[in-house]
Amino acid sequence: MRAAWRAELSKIATVRGQWVAAILATAAMPLTSLLVATTASVGAGATATSGAVTGSIVGLLAFGVWGASLAAGEYGTQTIVVSLATVPRRAVLYTAKIAAAATVAGVGAIVSATSALLLVLAVTPPGRQPLGNPATLVSVVLVMIAVAVVGVAIGVITRSPTMAVAIVVVALLLPRAAGGLLGRLQPWVVGASPDTVVTQIVGGTPLLTSQTYPAGTWAAAATMVLVAGALASAGAVALMRRDG
Repeated sequence: MRAAWRAELSKIATVRGQWVAAILATAAMPLTSLLVATTASVGAGATATSGAVTGSIVGLLAFGVWGASLAAGEYGTQTIVVSLATVPRRAVLYTAKIAAAATVAGVGAIVSATSALLLVLAVTPPGRQPLGNPATLVSVVLVMIAVAVVGVAIGVITRSPTMAVAIVVVALLLPRAAGGLLGRLQPWVVGASPDTVVTQIVGGTPLLTSQTYPAGTWAAAATMVLVAGALASAGAVALMRRDG
């Protein structure tokens, strides 16, 4: 398992498109949050910590798209054949892909969240905003890992980079954009969406009742993790049935 995980990390490190995309995904949130902070677009009652995650949706999109392209791209270039031959145990191969994506996304998310907070603090006049609770930025790391893992799973299921990327983008943006069409399900769906989970945990930015998970913040986070786990399991089943 460890050898397969290292091999997957080596692929990411040696394929220019993959590591460049990971770097860009890491930079997405802090740059967006910096833009919001410098244009004084942070709402009243916000903290420096909540200001740091104003660009979280961009970061989540970037890591989700990266994960989807990472997995589906192997099918597009047919390099998956080499991977299947090198690691004949499909469960080990899939777990290694998930673990490698989670490792890169986790490191990237830590750098991203830390950079975002430091940049917001650097451009915010002293005393203008309270610091908030920086420890809540751990939620950004966990959610970005979950989104990257889901991206990998969708990439394996679809085997098409274009379709996988489209599904990830729609899944992240549609709940809040079209939440009104969900009726009474809106707070349950929107409230458990990745971006909203981050906002609920970090705080500082008020949410509408229709966007707040009725069972509470941690229940929303647990629901999101369960959905991510279910999709990751679906990816494993797809790989074993098609390529087993």
